[in-house]
Amino acid sequence: MKNALLELARRPGQHVSTLLVVTIGSLFGSGLIGAVGLLYNLLNPDGQADGSLLVMLVLTSMTFFAVALFVAGTVVVNTFSIVVAGRTQQLAMMRLIGAKASALRRGVAAEGLIIGILGSVVGLALGALTTWILALVAEAKDAGTSLQSTALNPWMLVAAVLVALTSWIAAWNGARPVLSVSPLEGVRRSGEPAAKALRNRKLTLASSIVLVVVGLLFLIGGLVLGIGSPVGILPAVLGGFLSFTGIALGSAWVMPPFFALSGSLVGHGTPGRMAVANSKRYPLRSARTSMGLVIGITLVVMFGTLGSTLKSAVQDMAESGEYDFGQVAMINVMIDNALLFVYGMVAFSVVIAVIGVANNMKSSIMQRRRELGMLRTVGLSTRQMWQMIFGETAQLTVSAACVGIPLGIFYGWAGTFCMFASLKGAGIFGPTPPWGVLLMVVIGCLAITGLATALPARQTAKEPPVRALAMD
Repeated sequence: MKNALLELARRPGQHVSTLLVVTIGSLFGSGLIGAVGLLYNLLNPDGQADGSLLVMLVLTSMTFFAVALFVAGTVVVNTFSIVVAGRTQQLAMMRLIGAKASALRRGVAAEGLIIGILGSVVGLALGALTTWILALVAEAKDAGTSLQSTALNPWMLVAAVLVALTSWIAAWNGARPVLSVSPLEGVRRSGEPAAKALRNRKLTLASSIVLVVVGLLFLIGGLVLGIGSPVGILPAVLGGFLSFTGIALGSAWVMPPFFALSGSLVGHGTPGRMAVANSKRYPLRSARTSMGLVIGITLVVMFGTLGSTLKSAVQDMAESGEYDFGQVAMINVMIDNALLFVYGMVAFSVVIAVIGVANNMKSSIMQRRRELGMLRTVGLSTRQMWQMIFGETAQLTVSAACVGIPLGIFYGWAGTFCMFASLKGAGIFGPTPPWGVLLMVVIGCLAITGLATALPARQTAKEPPVRALAMD
């Protein structure tokens, strides 16, 4: 713990993104719990309602909180993996003078715990403040009495603790590469593990395959059950979670084929070919960055597909005589309002994913400053360097879209089918892609990755090549 505190004091900037992610996660979780308590008392001022209303509110809120925790955990794992890759030579030197790999891993994980506790406390305070202000506003508008006391409850602390534990566990998993650092790497300049070393992680690959297969079985079971009853959504949700976890875990194997596909689009000219070669040389780093985009794309497209597919299903039911077109218009308005609420909840998870992507893009450039300086020394112009970097950005974004969009459409359709296929007049229906949402997602991803890349690339372009070559 002492070494972790010293490391954080020496280089506090390396965990800024993790602190932001943890703070947002804790704010979302604690604020959501407080808002549920407040909303329940607004809807049930006399306390006469049964517990079903509270159960429904809690289940809905906890579902979105679980999604945010999953995204936050994935981002923290990727962030600490990048931090460890940047410290390879430092860790190897410590191994060279006798430090054990397991002790070094515990030290890195302790950094995650410290950041997790700090961010959770700040997020808890912000969440409590937010719900307290909402209670004050509600009381000022005569929506209820004694709301301030009900808006703040001990369960908010549970959300903060869960976020801190998620940060600790994710940091422990992200620090796994420490175990493979050789003491010999302390006497030479070292980079990220080679593709061959990554693909030797047979346990990770096996776990990924098992999760995907089991998840697909649950999804298929949910779809079959959904034909006769909405209860099919339960195994389908579990299957979606397991299968996506497997895809994220096996990103180093899932993403390279898509990198090759997108590389055919950007791999023209010297800068383009170098951009494509970089994704092959650093498959894990590229997979980490693109997986952050995949998470955000999948979430947004999934709920967009759910809404557009449901509207199409209702329209088909109207044409079969189950609803009149006036009812269809009213249902469509209800769907749009529900989607606004859902997007508001998912926005926190998307913001967490965006922070992870931006941090990965920045770190991948800053850790290659010496490499970029070498390329400029041997003749690569500043313009070509920019083309190479933006070529990598375009390749990662296109690859993420190729994975995230189909996943989002499939998961969104599966959820809609399981919930509504059993209704009279619905029958068997396919997905309806939300074309407007897809366009906005691609444009948004290009903008986010472009901005995240431009700032560190501009700093690197201004740095003299000789100075970059002198860096460790």
